[in-house]
Amino acid sequence: MNMNLNLKRIIAVAVLLAFAIMLAPVPRANADGAASTRNILIGGAAAALLIINHNKKVHQKYAEDAQRQAATASQRDDAQAAYRSEVLAYNRQAQLVGDLKEEVAYQHNVIQQQRSQIASLSSGRSLAMPAAPLPAPLAAPAGSHAAKPKANQTRVAFADGSFGWGNL
Repeated sequence: MNMNLNLKRIIAVAVLLAFAIMLAPVPRANADGAASTRNILIGGAAAALLIINHNKKVHQKYAEDAQRQAATASQRDDAQAAYRSEVLAYNRQAQLVGDLKEEVAYQHNVIQQQRSQIASLSSGRSLAMPAAPLPAPLAAPAGSHAAKPKANQTRVAFADGSFGWGNL
């Protein structure tokens, strides 16, 4: 409670002091035209300098924003180009896989045909094949360790540039 009373007294004294200062006589200012003009010019120059600096900062901020937007657009365009490139690469790989599947299916059919021919030959049935003898096996290249066909093996394909299957 003592604290409240002291605070109220300090505030009251401060208000009375401020009121007394306001009522005190103010000395008269001398009218000096040159000083007044000088102060107006200095104030105008200071205001112009503040405006110029402010505009510089505003334009710098606009330039930074435009540069950031351009960089973002460039990144977006780069990402889109990379995506298109990846889609093309994927489509090429998918086409290659399809071609390889077709090749494997063709080779599988050839193997099945050859197996059926071997089965029919070994069972004694004759196929509607020409009676021409099988060509002699090609000589192995020099330095190769290819095994030579044995007499009881049946030749199932040629090595004529197509897919040869060797001897069974």
